Amino acid sequence: MKGVISAGQQLTAAAGMEMLERGGNAFDAAVAASFASFVCESPLTSMGGGGFFMAHSRGGETLLYDFFPDVPGRGRAASRASLDFHPIEIDFTSAVQQFHIGRGAAAVPGCMAGFARVHRHHCALPLTTLLEPAIRYARDGFVLNAQQAYFHRTIIPILTLTEEGRAIYAPRGTMLGEGERVFMREMADTMEYLAVNGLERFYDGEIAEKIVKGFGEGGLITREDLKSYETKVRTPLEVSYRGRRIFLNPPPSSSGGALVAFSLKLLEQYDVGGMGHNSAEYLKLLYEVMRVTDLARTEAFDERVYEEGIAGKFLADRSMEEYRRMLAEFARELGLCDRPATGNTTHISVADEEGNAASVTTSNGEGCGHMIPGMGVMLNNMLGEDDINPHGFHALPAGTRMSSMMAPTIVMRGDVPEVVLGTGGSSRIRNAIVQVIVNLLDHGLSVADAVNEPRVHWDRAVFQAERGVEATSLDLIERTGVPVNRWHDRNMYFGGVHTVVMAGERPTGAGDSRRGGVCLASQF
Repeated sequence: MKGVISAGQQLTAAAGMEMLERGGNAFDAAVAASFASFVCESPLTSMGGGGFFMAHSRGGETLLYDFFPDVPGRGRAASRASLDFHPIEIDFTSAVQQFHIGRGAAAVPGCMAGFARVHRHHCALPLTTLLEPAIRYARDGFVLNAQQAYFHRTIIPILTLTEEGRAIYAPRGTMLGEGERVFMREMADTMEYLAVNGLERFYDGEIAEKIVKGFGEGGLITREDLKSYETKVRTPLEVSYRGRRIFLNPPPSSSGGALVAFSLKLLEQYDVGGMGHNSAEYLKLLYEVMRVTDLARTEAFDERVYEEGIAGKFLADRSMEEYRRMLAEFARELGLCDRPATGNTTHISVADEEGNAASVTTSNGEGCGHMIPGMGVMLNNMLGEDDINPHGFHALPAGTRMSSMMAPTIVMRGDVPEVVLGTGGSSRIRNAIVQVIVNLLDHGLSVADAVNEPRVHWDRAVFQAERGVEATSLDLIERTGVPVNRWHDRNMYFGGVHTVVMAGERPTGAGDSRRGGVCLASQF
């Protein structure tokens, strides 16, 4: 079948394209690519993590499969005194971010349950076929490219925390580097077992026993947690922007989807296209939209993320009116005129010739540093990321589905998918997605430029600007009193928005160069 796939690594994309060439659909390609990413992009994602799969079927139905981790601890005493839970700092060169790792940072993994559900409902090829490329990569090894070697170096303290990790990533005592081959033979055995016996076997029997044994002491995961885990199927959050319908990850699955929608509803009041891409005027507006969105999140969203119907209330005109006034006031202070308009995670985007589209974001956080014994699979550290634990670490009750920043997205022109996109990047996810959408729909950039032009991000009172943002524009912003951190490179910190565009006669796409992204397409 003909199709287009954008992903974070050549072999990841190749696994998906292989399924299309073998007669599979976009969903087969997305599942195969996801398992390949667990091998080839292991600093970013894992079988022991979680994620979201947005599926648009050719018949017109769009569903969001939520398999993000649950808070663990069902049937366990409430004491947290003995938890293996400690902070580390990750240096992104121009910014440092703190995370917590250890067995006590691991939440209940959801990926295997999620892909099992997607496979049953949407895929045409058998599971044994879909996992073939990933098993091959893991058993025979794959060669580290420069980007993946950089990812490995960035989180050395996590990847080499245990003997099992060192055996994979530093088998001779030093980290493997660019051009060297990485082998994950225990992971290959795990995938082979699941391909034959079903992905659901991850939650019972021998594997469940190993998870509980490996994470019972110092961690919180129980047999009851694994037995009770289930994928949730949700109706996507829908928002209109520039005449398109945009499907986003809804609460409580994600805070990110609602915040993307909030930012777009603010931006739609302005003639963004007339401002010029990365002009001082446009950057000032982006800065204020990011700041106002963060304020609205704190004041009107975080405490209510589990409230029934919160997305509709949060995005209602009455609710947004105060923040629109605030944005207009800030904009006037910064010299903008009111010009109403006229009109560590990875991502995979796939579309096929039949009109199916898949937008899949999976994550292991940064990884907790500990493998499931003998399985070659590192569990996540979702309990140790402050951005998805705004109420404090270990504050949510056991069994709660955690809310993520991840926001797999599909932009519809009428009833047809036009753009499929998403990204990793923790708190940067929503701003990266907004900028790519605006680049495509407002500024009219090609998909390659829309994805790879320099980006900005508002983070804790500092305006982060990638290398390539016009210096004179940043000078003007600084003169208004806004602190600016000027990065000297393009960096994975700003996300990896792997994108497919189905508009025009020849569908195309772009992988984000910040994360070594690749786009492959069969001839339409």
